[in-house]
Amino acid sequence: MNLSKKFEELILKQLESFGCSLGVTHLVMYLASAKQGTKATFEILGQWPQIDRLLISIEDDPSLKVSSPNRRWYPLQENDILLGVLRVETDLKEGNWPVLLDTRLKALSISLAKCVAIELERQNKNEEINFLKNQVNVVIHQLRNPLAALRTYAKLLIKRLGSDDDSIELVERMMIEQKQINQYMSSFEKLNSPIQLPLEIAEERLLLPPNLDNKKVITVQILLRPILERGKANAKLENRDWTEPSLWPDWTLAPVNAKYVVIAEIVANLLENAFKYAKKDAEIGIAITSKGLCIFDDGKKISKNENEKIFQKGFRGSASKKKDGTGVGLFLARKLAQQIGGDLKLLEKSSINVVEELKNLNKKNIFYLELPTKELHA
Repeated sequence: MNLSKKFEELILKQLESFGCSLGVTHLVMYLASAKQGTKATFEILGQWPQIDRLLISIEDDPSLKVSSPNRRWYPLQENDILLGVLRVETDLKEGNWPVLLDTRLKALSISLAKCVAIELERQNKNEEINFLKNQVNVVIHQLRNPLAALRTYAKLLIKRLGSDDDSIELVERMMIEQKQINQYMSSFEKLNSPIQLPLEIAEERLLLPPNLDNKKVITVQILLRPILERGKANAKLENRDWTEPSLWPDWTLAPVNAKYVVIAEIVANLLENAFKYAKKDAEIGIAITSKGLCIFDDGKKISKNENEKIFQKGFRGSASKKKDGTGVGLFLARKLAQQIGGDLKLLEKSSINVVEELKNLNKKNIFYLELPTKELHA
């Protein structure tokens, strides 16, 4: 077992903390060790007191094969698995062990076993993470070539289409999506690099939009444009009505601070849900107010008793029971909104009137992304 230094230090501190207690003169902890096809052995891990003596395994120490009334062995066990043993030496006369000592040593052995189990779990998780990182590298490498080929074929197709502007526009949109996938690939590549998780961002943080150029001026309109184009294309493909803003308020046109790019993640999440769960002929769209964004659909209305539950992590509403999903999308969207000083809610009829611009928006489901519009700008 490749033990971490912190784990070894923790074991030694536990042994040390018990030392000189109720006649104990020596504590030694052994770990069970066995290679496939060989007999299990017990290798010494640590001892108290720290003395200059050769640390050897149980099998190589002849003195341990002779019983002694001043020595006891306590198993380090997790469920049905023997992880090691704790050897205890005392100066008690005639092996008269107090009940209190035996009780405390049993507690110590349980604590040490838990430490070993946690260390083994940590090592297994690290191995899984390293395996997954290697797999991500392989997938990225394999995807690069077909993605480059798609772009090449798209350019050739544009040449063949000649003056067919409508078809050329579709192909150009495909090239934009191909470029976006390339950006995702670049984000995945960074997973193998040491990262410091920012405290203010959720652990489920999406990779959209990835690798934004910090030197590029970003506005809410620029962030939403590709998402709106994608929504428009989806609606056309599904023969459903699509509504998007024709007028953009000033707050959507001014440059925004970098942390507010998560607005794109939130909107993309909400639109994805709308297209996935709204019935096929339901209208979907986006509206802009003076203080935020509305993502709506005219499908089956979300029941009143689910209005708040749908924002709980892992909860899946009645409309999503028979469809793929994890129940994380709305939880994440609200969490991100609150982290940037905003909020996300599903509006009731009574609350729609609170937002002046929404009085005439008569749709079944309206998600209102309230934003700190005065604080957005760089």
